[in-house]
Amino acid sequence: MSRWNLLAPMALLLSSAPARAQNPDPAGRLASAERSVVEAIAREGLAATLSNTLARDGALLWPGAPLVVGPDSARVLLLAQRGTLDTLQLSWQPLGLELSSDAGFGITWGVALAIPPSRNVRYGRYIAAWRLSGDSWKLAAFVAIGIVPPAATVIPPELAAVHYAPLTPAGPGGPLVAADFAFARLAGDSGAALAFERFAAPDGVTLGGLLNRGPAAIGRALRGGPPSHWAWYPVLVGVAASRDLGFTVGHSEIKPEGGPATYGKYLTIWRRLPGGELRFVIDGGNVRPPGS
Repeated sequence: MSRWNLLAPMALLLSSAPARAQNPDPAGRLASAERSVVEAIAREGLAATLSNTLARDGALLWPGAPLVVGPDSARVLLLAQRGTLDTLQLSWQPLGLELSSDAGFGITWGVALAIPPSRNVRYGRYIAAWRLSGDSWKLAAFVAIGIVPPAATVIPPELAAVHYAPLTPAGPGGPLVAADFAFARLAGDSGAALAFERFAAPDGVTLGGLLNRGPAAIGRALRGGPPSHWAWYPVLVGVAASRDLGFTVGHSEIKPEGGPATYGKYLTIWRRLPGGELRFVIDGGNVRPPGS
């Protein structure tokens, strides 16, 4: 539901398994790649699996950390979390999968469990954007929350100084960037509830404390929260060659009336509807350090 309150198990998405002969359809290939991640993590570990799966320009939105881009930076970040991650048992349940019309771009999302030695289960969700590269699905963007408390995240010094400027609506992803800015303007002018209602696809989903599906349910959930001012802007974009499915990644600030601001980062998946308008299919994010 929010631009910073999303969740997921990193483990679910980190597979670059090649397409399998028994799954010749693209959706089956993507589902198979996700299922193979358990073996890869058990064999190689989370950081190594991610570095083999994240695209060269792939974005990792880890709870409590700045946005990181690319396998090398993601590996540095995840290796810094080893003291926490090595003791977790991870499991998940995918709830959705969608492909672009050219079958070269896909999204997956669902729920997750993170079980520490204390057995106090943490529940989470995830969203992933995938790009087909040869015979392998590469992770173009991934957002998670709930695996670990954001306050427990260790931020390596070399990642703390990286900053991302707002995008301009240019190039193949320009329409998605323009839609994201329009979405943000409406939220600033008329409130987040109305903006999320207007920009949600008919089957759009937000992943906050609860899963909300459809514009009415999404708007109703936001109206139930404290009055807040929302602002955000996109810093990364990816889009299918067919231009009908893509994503924006950005930075957000949510400031409740009379309270301190929460700084976040988000992943929004966009679909072009039959009438040509862009609407979000699923949206979520997690917190980042102030100033990142």
